[in-house]
Amino acid sequence: MNEGKIKLFKGLSSKERASNIIFLVMILFVLIIDTICFVNAIRWVNKPFAGFLLNQRMILGDVGQYNWTGTKVGLKYPDKILKANGRTISSMKDLEDLLKNTKVGDPITYAVNRHGEIREMTVQTMLFTFRDLLMTFGVTFFPGIIYLLIGVVVFILKPCTKVSWVFLLLCFSLSIYTATVFDVVATHCGFIRLYFFVQTFFPAIFVHLSFFFPQKTRFIQKYPFFEWIPYMVSAILVIFVEYFYPAGSLYEFTYQLVLVYIVIAAIAILTSTLYAYFRGSSGLSKLRAKVVLIGASLAFPIPAIGMLLPIVGGSLFKEMNIQANFLAVPLMIFPASISYAIARHNLFDVDVYVKRAVGYGIMTAIVGLTYFSLQVGVRSTFQPVFGEHAEKIYPILFAVLVVFLFNPLNRTIQTAVDKLFYRKKFDYKETVISVSNALTSVLNLTEVIKRIINTVRKEMFIDTAGVILLEPQKRECQTLFISDSSDKGGDQVKDICIPYDDPLFSLLSKEKKLITTYDITEDPHYSTVREPGSQRFAEMGASILFPFISQGEVKGALALGYKKSGHFYTREDIDLLNTLANNGAVAIENARLAEQMKKEETVRTNLARYLSPQIVDQIITKDVQVNLGGDRKVVTVLFSDIRNFTTITETRPPDQLVQILNEYFTEMASIIFENQGSLDKYIGDAIVAVFGSLIPLENSANNAVHAAIQMMKQLPILNEKWMKQYGFSMDIGIGINTGEVFLGNIGSPERMEFTVIGDTVNVASRFSGLARPGQILITKDTVACLGSDMRYKELPPSEVKGKTGKMEVFEIPYS
Repeated sequence: MNEGKIKLFKGLSSKERASNIIFLVMILFVLIIDTICFVNAIRWVNKPFAGFLLNQRMILGDVGQYNWTGTKVGLKYPDKILKANGRTISSMKDLEDLLKNTKVGDPITYAVNRHGEIREMTVQTMLFTFRDLLMTFGVTFFPGIIYLLIGVVVFILKPCTKVSWVFLLLCFSLSIYTATVFDVVATHCGFIRLYFFVQTFFPAIFVHLSFFFPQKTRFIQKYPFFEWIPYMVSAILVIFVEYFYPAGSLYEFTYQLVLVYIVIAAIAILTSTLYAYFRGSSGLSKLRAKVVLIGASLAFPIPAIGMLLPIVGGSLFKEMNIQANFLAVPLMIFPASISYAIARHNLFDVDVYVKRAVGYGIMTAIVGLTYFSLQVGVRSTFQPVFGEHAEKIYPILFAVLVVFLFNPLNRTIQTAVDKLFYRKKFDYKETVISVSNALTSVLNLTEVIKRIINTVRKEMFIDTAGVILLEPQKRECQTLFISDSSDKGGDQVKDICIPYDDPLFSLLSKEKKLITTYDITEDPHYSTVREPGSQRFAEMGASILFPFISQGEVKGALALGYKKSGHFYTREDIDLLNTLANNGAVAIENARLAEQMKKEETVRTNLARYLSPQIVDQIITKDVQVNLGGDRKVVTVLFSDIRNFTTITETRPPDQLVQILNEYFTEMASIIFENQGSLDKYIGDAIVAVFGSLIPLENSANNAVHAAIQMMKQLPILNEKWMKQYGFSMDIGIGINTGEVFLGNIGSPERMEFTVIGDTVNVASRFSGLARPGQILITKDTVACLGSDMRYKELPPSEVKGKTGKMEVFEIPYS
């Protein structure tokens, strides 16, 4: 969370300030309750106790441990203690007075009321240890802290929204409820009334949440006052519960109504989730429903098995004693899943989690059922034979079953889940190959854009797709959108006008990552662009934007609408679309460069001279045969390159650019020819000259350096003229290298070109690239060939592309 997300007071309205003050007060209140419960629970450590826990009604609590003496003799909720060693026990004080006169390990005989039947059970007193505290208070207190944390985190991420407020109330209620459980059955420090209050009200909060999560119901949109009905029901119930507790005749009935209300609340949230999953109005609401179903599949199997088996399992499971404190930990996964669904905007990974969770939930249920079955079955089957040793048998049997059956069963179940729910929609590898082939074979920019759009619509079954190209030099955006037409089987082409400074695309250029419409509408981080961003998404008919990134800069974006299946994008979809965006960015840049080179080629063709007059004269006077042959020869190669030529071509009118280049190439070619060099070729704005190719020279390196110096001195003269005429000037850099090249005519009998190729040419080109504006750089090989009258100075060695290690660099001073 960045600093902007945790603004509690700065720059907020009075309503938002009040909201945040209430938020802080609620946190403080819960922390005070938790602290008091913690301190009171700590006091129980090393304290003698009866071997079980009681509430104020002398009813056994469902919080305990399986190794406690009370649990071992069969005491369980809702047994009621009537007498101890013949003395009537009507309050916790009576029991505590009795325990003061006994030692740890002394047996006490209790008269117990179990469903109207009076039983006598003898239980040894115990010492309450730190482990007992951890396994009773700890396992309920820890989920309470988790509830508090997830409620706070969701509220910070989604401040002051109705969903975040309701969820915050839910988490605070659950936090207090779980933190005070131990107080109800052990410390009796006065939080029982608060316990009943939150227990009665959190079902109302669950029902309220179900009205607009995962999506808002039409009924509540039409009748919003019904949002308060659940709280009215809770208010009525809590009045009766508080009034009749602990000994009122109607307490039991009212408390049963509270438990029924909790079940109704669970059904309400699950019903709204299932409705959103099957009938949701958007892909995101369906995906949020999936997240909640994940939480349910992880949270409910073990508690459901533990609570239902004694009820519906018959005589085999009837005597099972389930300690509710151990069921609190898995239950906290359910609200945690709701918090994830509320706080997250891009739920691309949910399908993966759902697939794993469904299989995990099934396996958890199987393992739990197996464990409880073995526990009860071994006791009834082996105890008559093995006596006290029967307790040691079922862990061994359970371990054997896990070792030999768990992995095969898990693989079988996961395969069945994959086949039943999550069959692959497409072959990822084949789709990537198809995308690459579709884009790499085209260099026309318009055709590349159309192929990107058609490929993604075909492979992903998306209703609308578009490409937006950002053109910084022209301060405009080029767009093309294709969507499903109202005519059956047709496509509709749209040209949406998007300003270059559009806030949404400015944000995309800054963040350089995908952005969804849900991010814009829900994430506070994007609050500054919420209105214009939402409008732009709606205008494009898009739900997600992928940036085209080339050389670290955003060159454009791929805008996608909604999947025709109604499903949200999965992680596999996002991976595929990222690949497509990366390939698309490369293809678009290649197409742009190809068009630019085509324009430069047209200029070059009209202006360039491929051979110097000397070579032409030699061919004519000496009757040199022009053929496809060639030879190797030591020559000096000169590369001259205009700096920032791309910017020049985009800022000058075409006719003016042609005039300037004509004058520049004419002057430079004349200097090259004066120094007996041949003009090998033009590469865009670059001049490639060769000295000592067809005409033998005494020192080709000297000729090349003299030509470079004259070129540098001639350029200011040209710049002065251009500045007066056009308000324009330019700079060049020159690189020179000497070495062996292949010299000859390259091409076909119908069209051939005289040229030189080889590493010597490449190095000269690299040195030209290293040269600063107005700088002449030469290699060590050229320095070795220079005459004694030629001045030069050595520069620090530099790395050159294609060469191992650094090369020595020298500069020719000419001023």
